[in-house]
Amino acid sequence: MTVTPSSQRASRPHPLVTLLRATVVLALIAAVVAGAAVLFAPTPSVAASRLEPALPALPAAAVEWPEEARAAGYGVVGLDGQADAWEAWGSEGAHPMASVTKLATVLIVLAEHPIEGDARGALITLDGDDVTALGYAISQNAPVAPVFDGMQVYQRDLIEWALVDSAGNAAWSLANWAFGSMEGFDAASAAWTAEHGFDQTVLRDPVGLDAGSVSSAADLTRIALQAVEHPVVLSTIQLESVQIPGIGYAPNTNRILGQHDIDGGKTGTLRVWGRNLFVTAVREIDGVERRIVGVVMGTIAADETDAAMIGLIESVWPNFATRTIVPAGTAVAEYTAPWGETVRAVTDADLDAHVFGDGAPSLESTARSVSAGTPVVDVGEAGLSTGGDPVTVRMTGSLAAPDPWWRLTHPATAIGWYFE
Repeated sequence: MTVTPSSQRASRPHPLVTLLRATVVLALIAAVVAGAAVLFAPTPSVAASRLEPALPALPAAAVEWPEEARAAGYGVVGLDGQADAWEAWGSEGAHPMASVTKLATVLIVLAEHPIEGDARGALITLDGDDVTALGYAISQNAPVAPVFDGMQVYQRDLIEWALVDSAGNAAWSLANWAFGSMEGFDAASAAWTAEHGFDQTVLRDPVGLDAGSVSSAADLTRIALQAVEHPVVLSTIQLESVQIPGIGYAPNTNRILGQHDIDGGKTGTLRVWGRNLFVTAVREIDGVERRIVGVVMGTIAADETDAAMIGLIESVWPNFATRTIVPAGTAVAEYTAPWGETVRAVTDADLDAHVFGDGAPSLESTARSVSAGTPVVDVGEAGLSTGGDPVTVRMTGSLAAPDPWWRLTHPATAIGWYFE
């Protein structure tokens, strides 16, 4: 066949065909490249989501409430950094505090005029008003500390006389000095009760001779918790006796001091109401000292009051126990990948704590991010808010990588992983 220019032109493909063929080839190449990019895109790290596991319920505290008392309460302080725990029983109303009022008076004064360490505090010169207060306390058959016009005493003297011997005039003189007048004390006591939320506590006088000085078992228990957390107050109510000029050594009015681990307290008696008693006790449990307070209000006979308090205090101690708060195998974190794979992280050992009743500490945990295909590994730690040795948090399995089909059906997500 003879090749001519015209026959050569007829055998060449049309330019549009050439363009189409090139476009198809490029598209195929692009598809292969894109597919490869999608299939081999690096999987991102997956962050842990914190879980709030349902933990075993602990038994609530159980105590033997004294039937002889019209109202009672207990409190627990200083338990591994936990917040104070307290409970009240019996009448929920406000009742005369009697001489336990002096405990609140001292706390109010120390809030305004603190004493540091073993210091004796301010030097106070007594005057005729203090002598008048002495006469009034005598007329009410209240314990007293003899004073005279011009007598100089330290702030801590008045505190000790008021809390150990329950001298009524000492509490009055302390409040009058601290706030300049009874009107000043009234304002300070109202502000103090409001600040601390003691809604059922009112101080009509600093001594407790006025039946209008009232509190509830719940409020008085919380006041007692404040008292034992104050070093000056605690050290004072622990004194077995106090020296009073003109009298000598006066014993602590708390008759059960030193019994059943009771190392402090304050008594109160009022004819129109009965007897009140606050005590604090400390006992070593599991090698650690634990402190509790107890309040009994409205008993009649002194022996009855003491027996009721001892029964209440002794029933509180068994509620301290070492318990498993977080069992081994508790899921504390979860890894959920964009392609739907899920793996959990769990504790590898029990987390135990010494608790009171159902007052469990909170769980704290950490877990780092992991990559797909990572073998089962330790990813963090878990511990309790009260401290102690943490346990390891470990994955329950490997986080599987996305399969090719998922990658190809989610190309935009896969390509985006190159830029993370």
